[in-house]
This record gives sequence, structure tokens and C-alpha cells, in this order.
Amino acid sequence: MTATHDKFGRPIVVVTGMGVVTSLGAGKADNWKKLTAGESGIRTITRFPTDGLKTTMAGSVDFIPVEPFSSTDLAERLGELVGEEAIAQSGIGTKGDFPGPLFLAVAPVEVEWPQRQELGRAIGSQTEINYDAMLRVSGGGRYTAYHRRFLFGSVADHLAEAFGTKGSPISLSTACASGDCAATGLAAPLFAASAATVFT
Repeated sequence: MTATHDKFGRPIVVVTGMGVVTSLGAGKADNWKKLTAGESGIRTITRFPTDGLKTTMAGSVDFIPVEPFSSTDLAERLGELVGEEAIAQSGIGTKGDFPGPLFLAVAPVEVEWPQRQELGRAIGSQTEINYDAMLRVSGGGRYTAYHRRFLFGSVADHLAEAFGTKGSPISLSTACASGDCAATGLAAPLFAASAATVFT
């Protein structure tokens, strides 16, 4: 019988599937092909105007259409793509019935400028734009879609439903560093305790 714990008594963790989306492309095969060909994912920023900015180049995932665009919607779409690839590679469960919980590192989820500008227009130019005024115009259900979209756990909730993960999904945000060592380090105890099996 194969050991399920290491010599310190910790559960052995095995990565059974991986999904990748970078500024080079979507999927492990596409990324590897471009990396080994010496291609760069750094290019001119096209997502927003860069007039007057010192930086006009970035490693941006700007080839995946998301309408209407928000970074939260993009994060959700990226989660779907990498989740599909990882589950397919793992051979464990299916997209709608994955036999484990979801742990998700996600960028900050907050109302973005187009939505803020729309709220400002609703408040009007004759009134001071402040928190009370935003609450006043937000009532009545007119902005329910914004409420649902920009709730902190909205991306993880959607992905948990789409992939059929088990238990309550966990969202972690350490600002723009969510995908780095900090997030992985914070997730490590969950993996060791077998409390998380899907990590995006």
C-alpha cells in the first residue's frame, strides 16, 4: 500500500492537473510552444488608453473576450479556463461534479470606474457625490447586477457552481499578489490538512 503521509505525519499532496493562462496564451501546450520559441508575452497595452502614461507595455491577458469587461469578469473567465484544463488533465471528476472543495486566489473585487461613473451620473451634477448619495441611488434594485458581480466571493461562488465542487468555496485576495508565493503559502496548510483540492 502506498503511504498517504510523509515522515512528519503530514498528508502527501499530489498535483494531478494544471491549467495555465498567461500573456503568452491559454493552455499549457500553447504557453510551452511560445516559451520555447522565445516569444515574449510583453506587448503594447491595448485594454485602456495609455496617453500620458510612462508605461505603455505590459504582460496582459488581452486576448480573451469578456463583455461587459471588468477585471472581476475576466478573473472568472480565467478561472473557468484553467479549471477546465486542470480537471481534464487530472481525470478526477467532471466539470459539473468535482469531488473536492475550491480554494481560489483572486485579484481584488471592487466596483470599477465604468460602474462608479454610472452611479455618479445617476446621482447628478447638482448633488455632492458621497457615500450617502450612492446609497440613495443604489436602492430599488436598479444596480442589483453590480451588487452580485462585485461581492468579494462572487467569482469563487460562480466557479464552485460551474465545477460542482464540494463544500464552501474559499477566496483569498492579497491584492495583486494573489497568484504569487504569498497566496500559495497561505494555501499550503489547507492542502496539508486535505481541506482544499482545487487551486486556481
